[in-house]
Amino acid sequence: MAEIVGETVALKRAGTIMKGLCPFHAEKTPSFIVTPDRETWHCFGCGEHGDIFTFLMRRDGLDFRESLGRLAERAGVELSERTASEDRRKRRLREALEAAITFYRQVLLDAHQAERARAYLAERGFSEDTLERFAIGYALNNWEALTKRLRAKGFTDREMTDAGLAKPSTRGGVYDAFRGRIIIPIRDVSGRAIGLGGRIMPDAEGPKYLNSPATALFDKSRTLYGIDLAKAAIRREKLAVIVEGYTDVMAAHQAGFENVVASLGTALTAGQVELANRYADAVALAYDVDLAGEAATQRGLLEELGPVVSKVRVIRIPAGKDPDELIKTDPDGWRTAVADAEELLPYFMARAASEVDMRQPQGRSAYTRRMLDLLRRIPDRVEQDSYVPRLAQLAGIDERVLRDELARGPRPIPVRPVEPPRDGDAEAPLGPLEREALTLLLLNPTLAAEQPADGRLPFRDESATALATAWMSAVGADARPNLEAFVDGLDAATGALARGLLASARARGVRPDTEMDREALRVCLLRLRKERVQERLADLQSLISMGSNDPESTDIHDLERQFQVLHLEREQLEQAINPSAVMAGQKRR
Repeated sequence: MAEIVGETVALKRAGTIMKGLCPFHAEKTPSFIVTPDRETWHCFGCGEHGDIFTFLMRRDGLDFRESLGRLAERAGVELSERTASEDRRKRRLREALEAAITFYRQVLLDAHQAERARAYLAERGFSEDTLERFAIGYALNNWEALTKRLRAKGFTDREMTDAGLAKPSTRGGVYDAFRGRIIIPIRDVSGRAIGLGGRIMPDAEGPKYLNSPATALFDKSRTLYGIDLAKAAIRREKLAVIVEGYTDVMAAHQAGFENVVASLGTALTAGQVELANRYADAVALAYDVDLAGEAATQRGLLEELGPVVSKVRVIRIPAGKDPDELIKTDPDGWRTAVADAEELLPYFMARAASEVDMRQPQGRSAYTRRMLDLLRRIPDRVEQDSYVPRLAQLAGIDERVLRDELARGPRPIPVRPVEPPRDGDAEAPLGPLEREALTLLLLNPTLAAEQPADGRLPFRDESATALATAWMSAVGADARPNLEAFVDGLDAATGALARGLLASARARGVRPDTEMDREALRVCLLRLRKERVQERLADLQSLISMGSNDPESTDIHDLERQFQVLHLEREQLEQAINPSAVMAGQKRR
């Protein structure tokens, strides 16, 4: 007990007990005690108490099963044959990651091929202490540098691929997953390696950032970069600041703002907010959360966050700057921006109000419907009502009218009540953009009829494609098809997907609105097309890289021409999605 608590608290013996400063609240006089004979701890300042399990759960944000596993691992005890086998596998993957991190770190420090990387990091203003603290490394632009090293240490090809360090080769064997990139280790709350991030060198082709794939250790939707180093400051400040990029986190910590973590380049998820809220009362986002006011993105974010939405705030960053630039040039400005962070939904309300002509009845009506749609996505009715006065002020509409409209709810969806999906009949695991697009098409036959005659939609999932194709065909045959009869006539798998989407829409109180939904669908489909282009660009980049190192390769110039065409297509899609962001230029993360 004392040994584990002592990893966090400087304990001093006082008779039969040990005392120290409480790790769970700020204090100057020790009121935290450990009683070794009873294997218990208690803080007389904040009232927290418990045993070794509750201490680990409280300190590291674990559940009971995780704390039990952690203690069993330290003690060398196997909990069960299945659990022990899985624990051994995960331990082996962590060992492979740690070996890779050590290798990449040494390459950055010593290899002459890493000179440009060292110069770039110095140019960005990162000190040697910061690079050491975050264990920053460099992956050589070589196909087998890491895999050869790890094989020599006894790791198998399967272990390397399972850890996300290597990829299977079509020629047999595996090759390095990270090449020619600055390597940034990603760790869990306890500081254990779970994945890697790779930042491409300036002027090189390919995605700017490349993360480890999903593995037995790594789920980016429930991970925050830097949480292991930031959790103490987050607990002290009672606020977690979430940025987009790794380098934003590094710059913030170097400047003394240690309650900063990153969302790994993904849209914020409920899992990430829940992780931060283990240590903080609230989180504040220091990046563009609504992509210039996209209604579909706002709805998706509120749906994802659900009951934790009231704990999310938005930090306003001056136009043209990103967090690390503001921190370096104006640290007092950063402090002020964080202190002035506003709640997420009022931010959306004010942002949306600035984008419409509130003097016109049509504009005020469309704005009000959109904001009521957002409010309906908040599960807590009391919390819903708390935002009504702000909406009434912005829209110039009496609060009683808004409350009546909110209580009346959306117009009914034209389909009979759908039973919740049964076991084996659940909604397919689609991405949020595919779910949003399919729902909009199902609820708006007019929009389905407006799609291209060839019926090609940028869905990856086959079930989504089958459902959309069938619905557009039905709409083409009958301008006002019966949605209920259509769903009943589908095969089991496609019908289950449709029922799940409609049940989810009904539960969220979605109200079809052709004009608003047309814009939301347009943005969804553009973003899906951009995702498909991104995937094809990544594939082409791999083929080009392979061809440049293979004298027997086919015409590499044709591949490069295809790459340029796709690159132009991606730029055009970005312009169509968000013209203002493209005009402003890409933010440097």
